[in-house]
Amino acid sequence: MESFINTALESALKIKNILDCKDSFLYECYDKGAGGDISIGADLKSEEILIKYLNDFGNIDSEESGFIDNKKEKTIIIDPLDGSDNFISHIPYYGTSIALCNNDLSVEVGIIINFCNAEFVIGNKEGVFKGNLYDKKLHKITPKISKCGIFERVYKDSNTCKLLQKNHIKFRSLGALALSLGLGYEVDFVLFHNDARIYDIKAGFFITKDLHKFENKNFILISKDKKLFDNIVKLLEEGKQ
Repeated sequence: MESFINTALESALKIKNILDCKDSFLYECYDKGAGGDISIGADLKSEEILIKYLNDFGNIDSEESGFIDNKKEKTIIIDPLDGSDNFISHIPYYGTSIALCNNDLSVEVGIIINFCNAEFVIGNKEGVFKGNLYDKKLHKITPKISKCGIFERVYKDSNTCKLLQKNHIKFRSLGALALSLGLGYEVDFVLFHNDARIYDIKAGFFITKDLHKFENKNFILISKDKKLFDNIVKLLEEGKQ
């Protein structure tokens, strides 16, 4: 497991250094990936590096290329570049999500990396940890004081926006779901529509598994704050009646 984590972080630093160069090929558009979105050069380059580094640890299931059978017992589910639209729009909030799974797809290690500030979050059997790609020292995460939550894909639901605002619940929409799940212990809540792909949420769900979670056919809500969590759940249920 330690070897897998170190290799994943090494690959992430390689990707970060390439993306930081902002070369023109990173912004070129290609075909649709397995996840249904148009791939850009940055997506494909990130995937290429992750596959090169992680192939020996398991099969690869990537948002870009789909399932790559390496005849292994474990499978690594990756979103090579979470927040591609942010990257191509020069908005500094994008990264990668990596989940090492057993043959039943239960997660053994979840890793979320922010390429903009080089911070990463790791979840494993020992807990949830945070660190930086440049020194890789792990610091155990505990819930932080915060003032607002994250509502991803907020553009899909103006009614819920108004409902939260009416009840003085502050939120931001940052445009990279996996990265936002990685902030679960630091923000008030993470809320998003229940149509996310496995590539976006596999690592993040594992990392936030000890937080409060609500899921129905419309929404998924994750929060460290039980009182606020209960309040938002009530609003979501009332709002869809």
